[in-house]
Amino acid sequence: APEQREKAYLRHMFDRPHDGITIPKPVLWRMKAMQCEGIGEDWVSILQRKVSEKVSDAAMAEASKRFPHETPQTKEEYFYRELFDNYFPNCEKVPQMWEGGYRAGGAEWKSTAYTREGLKEVGRLTHALQGKSTQQSA
Repeated sequence: APEQREKAYLRHMFDRPHDGITIPKPVLWRMKAMQCEGIGEDWVSILQRKVSEKVSDAAMAEASKRFPHETPQTKEEYFYRELFDNYFPNCEKVPQMWEGGYRAGGAEWKSTAYTREGLKEVGRLTHALQGKSTQQSA
């Protein structure tokens, strides 16, 4: 229900015209996206594909040996952790997982709606004003 959607109070403030400007309801009440998902599903998949090319399966298999503290669980996590280690040597205890964090739509980190790579069904982020080609690519 829209009343239960995140930021409902703010959304209700814009539910009527202001100075002759109206935000279309499908846009106003669509699901909130994480920042990386909100910029476009294609960008996220391109990034993940590029990272997968840079981190080998062999490196992932040895991730717990290279990073025993907060071991990366995906190639994207591994890639960023490797960057961190290159720029900040001897700081291996600094990275910490954000426990109890939340994602778009109120999904907890351990949620069936998300994998560690992001939202499973990116089509949930589309709205009625997007063209069919945008919705099909999601």
